[in-house]
Amino acid sequence: MSYLDPKTVNRQWILNRRPQGAVVRTDFDYVEGTVPSVADGDVLVRSLYFGYDASQRIWLTEDGGYMKPIMPGEPMRCMGIGQVVESRNPDYQPGDLVEGFMSWQDYAIVRADGPMPLRHLPKADFPLSWNLGVFGVGGLTAFFGVTDGLKVKEGDTVVVSAATGATGGLACQIARLLGAKKVIGIAGGADKCRWVVENVGCDACVDYKDPTWTAKIAELAPDGVDAYFDNVGGDMLDEMFLLMAPQGRILICGAMSQGYTGVKVQGPTNYMRICTHQLTVQGILLFFYAAKIPQAAQQIGQWVMEGKLRVTENRHAGFEKAPDLLPTMFTGKDPGKLVLHVADPA
Repeated sequence: MSYLDPKTVNRQWILNRRPQGAVVRTDFDYVEGTVPSVADGDVLVRSLYFGYDASQRIWLTEDGGYMKPIMPGEPMRCMGIGQVVESRNPDYQPGDLVEGFMSWQDYAIVRADGPMPLRHLPKADFPLSWNLGVFGVGGLTAFFGVTDGLKVKEGDTVVVSAATGATGGLACQIARLLGAKKVIGIAGGADKCRWVVENVGCDACVDYKDPTWTAKIAELAPDGVDAYFDNVGGDMLDEMFLLMAPQGRILICGAMSQGYTGVKVQGPTNYMRICTHQLTVQGILLFFYAAKIPQAAQQIGQWVMEGKLRVTENRHAGFEKAPDLLPTMFTGKDPGKLVLHVADPA
């Protein structure tokens, strides 16, 4: 039996049509439904925070990218934080705080046996929402991308695109912690470049809107770039192939410049540099690191407690804002992890 009142309203933002080009608010409808019933193995979670990631856009395509596509009539999927209100899974009890794949609704059924574990969130001195940022997808992707994908080591010159983002900003800091000789960020506009230098420990930040941006990176890295953390793709990735040092490493994390409107994106024309400079190009998907997440979170937590990692949030409040925030992922949001507070724990 559920202790919820059967008359409880479950607010939802559902997909009414597949976006054509840029995602907009009118791609979603607000509806009020009932609280879903719980089957064996299910966990019913009340939403507390919604997290925003660029990959949500590709989930809205017919292909869905690396996950099952969201279908019209379904609530929008997101990474979220919630509180268990009913469970038919012995590993989760009412009152537990959890983080994982959720959706834009007050009450969601969450399976614990999906591609990413439904994480129990321990009591901690830091804000609960940090579990979506520095301890969530962005922070973990930055950690594994820098430590395992790029294998950044002492003396490396590292470049990170989208350096004001939740992943890029942390990647810059982690590269520095691993002993990089020089860390160069790429961002859009003088204000954001200034923010990157002042807040994530970069030696310099180059404005990609400046037509001479490639020349500036070449000047900053006269011997070439040893490791490039790519969040942008497109023309920027193509140009970065020409700036890499021999035996340099490139990590493909995202393709923000393409808007994630489809799974087929522009490929690099300078890819022969992989051959002539013996470059290593590798992708990253957090699913492949699921078993290593607890150890990574522990290391990240130690860095945070020691004051070695700076955490930045772009935080909003109000369930009604859910569809308005997603487009800002592609139109120049403020720095930091974008999160929406929708409720407080009981």
